Amino acid sequence: MAASGVALSLTAPLEVLFIRDRSRSSLYIGLFMLVSGLGVVAVDVFGTRFVPRLDARAALAAGLSVFGVACIGLGVAPDGGLLMSSRLLQGFGGGMMLGAGLQAAVRVRPAAEDPAHALGRFNAAFLFGGAVGSPGGLLVAGLVAGRAGYLIAFVVTGALALVIAAVLATALPRLAAPAGPPGPRIGLPRFAKVPASGAALVLAMSGEFLRGGVLLTALPLAGAARAYSTITISLAIALMSGVEIAVLAVAYRIIARVGVVAVLVASFALGALCAALLAITDGAATYLAVSLLFGVSLAGATASLPVLVVAQVGDSAAGLAKFRISAGAGILAGSFGCSVLGASIGPAALFSLIALTLLGSLQLACFVGRRMATA
Repeated sequence: MAASGVALSLTAPLEVLFIRDRSRSSLYIGLFMLVSGLGVVAVDVFGTRFVPRLDARAALAAGLSVFGVACIGLGVAPDGGLLMSSRLLQGFGGGMMLGAGLQAAVRVRPAAEDPAHALGRFNAAFLFGGAVGSPGGLLVAGLVAGRAGYLIAFVVTGALALVIAAVLATALPRLAAPAGPPGPRIGLPRFAKVPASGAALVLAMSGEFLRGGVLLTALPLAGAARAYSTITISLAIALMSGVEIAVLAVAYRIIARVGVVAVLVASFALGALCAALLAITDGAATYLAVSLLFGVSLAGATASLPVLVVAQVGDSAAGLAKFRISAGAGILAGSFGCSVLGASIGPAALFSLIALTLLGSLQLACFVGRRMATA
């Protein structure tokens, strides 16, 4: 799972700079960022009764293989048609891998540990791999000038994903779906009988907005707009990702001590402060320092949001599917919105809007906390 996290994140912060190098149209940049997210959301929505019924080993290998082929296609695409097709396939592969990874986590040793512990181990490994991989593609593109750097980064990522898919297919045991429901079926999930909190699901969107909008889009765009070197941008992403992992190691202890709402409010408050600093200040030193603090904010949201949403929505399969769809919508809105706005209005105005969005999320977290206290 850690290796898969490296593969899926290796070019993620690089992608917005790659498409910005190919086109200065804010709409085209936004469309490129949107297409991949649409692939992920399509799997989340229409695959709710499909992916969980597959053998998890086969689904993992298939998802990574599709993702790997798509990355190679992005690197070698001579025209917009192949570029966008590869981008959509990249989203499909990534979405399938993420869904299958959760299933694999609870099937590898189903009798040895409870599902919550298994999912926690999966998330820790995957996020660790993501933190290691996130700066990698940027670093390659920074060391090799021009479009050759992007080509190498995407092709290497694709090859790595294919190798990991082969290892998973041979090293993992067969991880068949449990007996009971009918076989895989593509269709809309069944949500009607599941009580859910709309406010909590909006918060789920805001957490992934922070990841997709800031980590994968706004920070790289801001660095490029202010003419920072690719090495500086990759260092900023590395700082943010590394701090996120370090804070996640202790976040659950803090949540147990002060409460999930307090951690979430503090995370959004710190994120809003960081965004405001990037809106009103300039300079590479500030950029790196604020990226580090953004890592703390992202870790707090990453650790506390699933706990809060599951408490509000319920831990049924349908409730968790709602959470997954809301999170997908958040990363979609973050990557698309920030890419379009960052290319059209500039980093100062973009980070001002991000600060306002996070302040709104803070108010929503307080509202959910008050409702939990009176329930």
